[in-house]
Amino acid sequence: MAKRTRGGTDTPPRHDPGYKGLFSHSTMVEGLLRGFVQEDWIERLDFSTLEKVGNSFVSDDLRERHSDVIWRLRLRGAKDRWVYLYLLLEFQSTSDPFMAVRLLTYVGLLLEEIIRKENLKPGDHLPAVLPVVLHNGKDRWRAPLRLETHFAPIPSPLKRYLPRLTYLLLDERRLDLDRPELGRNPAAALFRVESNESVEALPSLYQDLNHQLRPEDSALRRTVHAWFVSVAQRTFPGVIIPEGVNLKEAPMLEETLIKWRETIRKEARQEGQIQGLRRVLLQQMTLRFGRLPKEVRSRVEQITSTQELEKLTRKVLSAKSLAEMGLE
Repeated sequence: MAKRTRGGTDTPPRHDPGYKGLFSHSTMVEGLLRGFVQEDWIERLDFSTLEKVGNSFVSDDLRERHSDVIWRLRLRGAKDRWVYLYLLLEFQSTSDPFMAVRLLTYVGLLLEEIIRKENLKPGDHLPAVLPVVLHNGKDRWRAPLRLETHFAPIPSPLKRYLPRLTYLLLDERRLDLDRPELGRNPAAALFRVESNESVEALPSLYQDLNHQLRPEDSALRRTVHAWFVSVAQRTFPGVIIPEGVNLKEAPMLEETLIKWRETIRKEARQEGQIQGLRRVLLQQMTLRFGRLPKEVRSRVEQITSTQELEKLTRKVLSAKSLAEMGLE
C-alpha cells in the first residue's frame, strides 16, 4: 500500500533501486541522453559538467514524494546557466495514467527549491527542467505525455490558463536498440539486457555491456553486476549467478546459465512424469475403491517422489481398501 505524505497524498510506488543506482552514474546518464534524446540541442550540452543534485538541494517535501535522480549540466553558449534534468526512472510494467500530473508536482517542488537555494531575485531566470520516464513493460505505455490532455473540454479562451507539461517517454521495449550509433552506448547495452527474453543471449549481452564501461568506472561495474544478477533471477526464476563472478567472466556465466537451463529442462521432464503417475494412480484408485475422499486426493497430489508413486500404483492392484494403501 502506498505511503501517505504529510499532506495526505499517496506517494507513488517505489522505483526500482537498481535503476536508481545505475542512473546515479554520469556514464549512464550521458549514454541515455546522447542515445535517446534525438534533438539538436543535445549537442550543446557540456557533459563534462554533469553534476548530481544531492539530497541537500532537495526539500524534505520533495524527498517524501519521490525517490528518483536529479542531474544538472551546463548548456554551451549560455554563460553561468544550468539546465536541470529531472530523470524519473520508473521501472514498471504498466502505465501510470496520471504520470503527467505527478511530474507537474515534482517539477513544481524542484523549482521552488531552486528559487530558495539560489536565492533568486525578481528578473532572475529559472533553469529548464526535462522530465524523463523510463518504462520497461511488455505492453505499450498508454498514458498521455501531455498534461493538457487530462483536462475536460473547455472554451478555447480558458485553455491559456491551464498548466502545461510534456515529458519525454523512453519505452524501452519499443526503442530501436540496433541503430549503428548505439553500438558503443552503455544505456542501450543496458536496455538490451533488460528487454532480453533468451537465457542463451544473456552472456553475450552481459559481455557487451562490459565493453561499454570505461576502465575507471569501477563503482558503476559493481552496480551493473548487482543489477544484472537481479534481472537474471527475475527474468529466469531459479538461475544462480556464482558469488564473485565479474563482468569479465562471461564464459563462466555462460556455463552456469547453460547448466541451469539443462537442470530446469530435466526438472520439467521429471515434473511431467510425476504428474502422469499421479493421474494414473488416482484413476486406478477410483476404479477400485470408488469416489475418493478429498483428503486422499490431496495426499496423492502432494507426493513428489516417482518411486513412491510407482510403489502405490503397484500396491493398488492388491490392496483391499484405502486403509491398506496407507493414504487415509
